Amino acid sequence: MASLHGLTRKLVVPMITLTLLGGLAAGCVPTEKKNPSAAADPSGSGKVELRFTWWGSQGRHDRTLKVIEKFEQLHPNIKIKPEYTSFDGYWEKLSTQVAGGNVPDLMQMSILYIKEYSDRGVLDDLAPYVGKELKIDDLNADVVKNQGTVKGKLTGLPVSDNASALIYNKEMYQQAGVEPPKLDMTWKEYFDKAREVKSKLGEKVYGAFDMSSSMEAYMYYVFSVGEQMYKDNRLGFTDQTFKNWLKMWDDARKEGIIPPATMTASFMPIGNADPNKDALMRGIVPIMGPQFTATFPAYENVMKDKIDMVSYPKDKQTGSAILPAMFLSASAKSKYPKEAAMFLDFFLNSKEAADILETERGMPENKKMLEYLTPKFNERDKKMASMLQHVTSSKPSMYDGGPKGTGEVNKLFEQIVQKQQFGKATIDEAAAEFRKEADKIYEKNN
Repeated sequence: MASLHGLTRKLVVPMITLTLLGGLAAGCVPTEKKNPSAAADPSGSGKVELRFTWWGSQGRHDRTLKVIEKFEQLHPNIKIKPEYTSFDGYWEKLSTQVAGGNVPDLMQMSILYIKEYSDRGVLDDLAPYVGKELKIDDLNADVVKNQGTVKGKLTGLPVSDNASALIYNKEMYQQAGVEPPKLDMTWKEYFDKAREVKSKLGEKVYGAFDMSSSMEAYMYYVFSVGEQMYKDNRLGFTDQTFKNWLKMWDDARKEGIIPPATMTASFMPIGNADPNKDALMRGIVPIMGPQFTATFPAYENVMKDKIDMVSYPKDKQTGSAILPAMFLSASAKSKYPKEAAMFLDFFLNSKEAADILETERGMPENKKMLEYLTPKFNERDKKMASMLQHVTSSKPSMYDGGPKGTGEVNKLFEQIVQKQQFGKATIDEAAAEFRKEADKIYEKNN
């Protein structure tokens, strides 16, 4: 999203119809053998330069640049070169850099892609630096073990806790004379509310955004009906569940309570937090998802209207899920692995960084930094903490990044659902084609 984001498509994606990994999916990336000692500068000057890439809103960029400046003040021999973009452009750029052997030393990583990049040797194993340049004692051990560690290698450090949610514009509901959405809605209540808003606000406004072509949004629906998204390195849900999803949105589209396919396509991908492309920011819809607690600050910083969050719609159970907003990773090809670990340690474990970053990337994963910041929380931070706590207490599913090849399947999902949106495929045809082509991708990769 992010940034899941921007998400933080991701947090989360977050958010998020995501860009295909392009060159990354084409083949493995060999790792370079590194000097086991602190790498010396090839020029002999004693200066070290690390490239750091991340996605996000302008607010995130500004804060991250200040963290870099502070780190450089404490370590004058280390220069951090920033490279940043919005969420939707991030993955295309990074996959191009990987294909060209020009990977940044440090990078923000999504739960959607950490397996992909780890399996292809792009990300460094940070375990050798733990207890030395890098401390992880205050990070969630379960997240580090089960999501940041891939095939025995510690390739991702969780930055913040996150929960999937819907963000809504309180003032648009007030303008329509309609009660705002409940904290926990069924899918029927969700569409009933959209219908009510549409009837009051007229032609230029729709009751909700069309999430049908976002595979992430679909995953939350799968969770809500009590099915699995993946099983045994394949799709884990039934074809009927996918057909139910498509019909639900197709009916809403035909009724005119969500935007037509042409308009929806102009706003994709979800979660880019771009005021020019985002339907919520432009006032086209009063509610938007899938979003995350970690993306809430980006929307609040840009939007003049007051906003709030509710859970993802439920069926048998809540559709909202818990996940790390994002990870920080290092390149396996970096010439300066120890210095890279030093920066990661500063970013995650120092009060100086926490004072600057606050909760812009979500609730800090580091429990000591969270305790340190809590007394300073403003109303926005309290809303994020409250929403995270609510989802956590609702017996949510854990976000599933999927088996290897899921980046490619995400893109396939978007393409096939858009064919159905535009009337170029029936619901049955779309479901059959997606199953067939996704099976091929997973068979090839696993």
